[in-house]
Amino acid sequence: KGRVRSMEAVAITLDIDWSPDFVIDHVAGLLAAAQVPATWFVTHASPAVDRLRQRPDLFELGVHPNLMAGSTHGDTPDAVLAHMCALVPEAVSLRTHALVQSTPLFARVVQQTPWVNDVSLFLPYVPHLRPVAFRVGGGVLCRLPCFWSDAQEMSQPQPDWRVAEGWLEMPGLKVFAFHPIHIALNSGNVGAYEALKRQVPQLDQAQVQDVDRLAQHALGTRTAFLGLLEHLAGDARMGTIREHGERWREEFSE
Repeated sequence: KGRVRSMEAVAITLDIDWSPDFVIDHVAGLLAAAQVPATWFVTHASPAVDRLRQRPDLFELGVHPNLMAGSTHGDTPDAVLAHMCALVPEAVSLRTHALVQSTPLFARVVQQTPWVNDVSLFLPYVPHLRPVAFRVGGGVLCRLPCFWSDAQEMSQPQPDWRVAEGWLEMPGLKVFAFHPIHIALNSGNVGAYEALKRQVPQLDQAQVQDVDRLAQHALGTRTAFLGLLEHLAGDARMGTIREHGERWREEFSE
């Protein structure tokens, strides 16, 4: 079996989750200003997604397939995978919406898509994480566990939004999962997000004034995001999921 070393690496990932274009553009601008790379898991086509595509030096586009009942991505797993392959044909990385996963699903991923990296495994706050070679469907999927999520932090009894002050020093792979809409709202809980969804027909139709009116001014997701950007600018451990997967795939070869 291949030799697997410990991994000191950091990645910022973003689940677009049908965010409006001005939110995507704003978060992309923050990343570009700090020159911090990121992987965006795409849910829908939009001009803002096309603008992300124009920065391959900084941004990777992956897919965020919704495999739950009522999905706009398709009525069956096969239909969802085909839809997402057409939506982001260059994608090699995925995280499923709501972290839906199963062995049969990943066998389909290996057999029917070009996706080779999965970030659907969530192990919050665990040190010494590393990629795992998941052999399924006659192939190998590189699974990179996720270390932190804004949604998970909101569920904590006492959320700590100063993530850059200690967690970056923990050993192992650290994949951070953000949602652009929570960055824009500075969500410290789901209240503002749920209120926004009640006020607009679809999330991607929200306007600047809708988000500004509900944005929170205490510590929240934006606090964590900006803190990470400040600490990670120029950090040699930074990379996209594609880059980290490529770096470690040779470790899985027999």
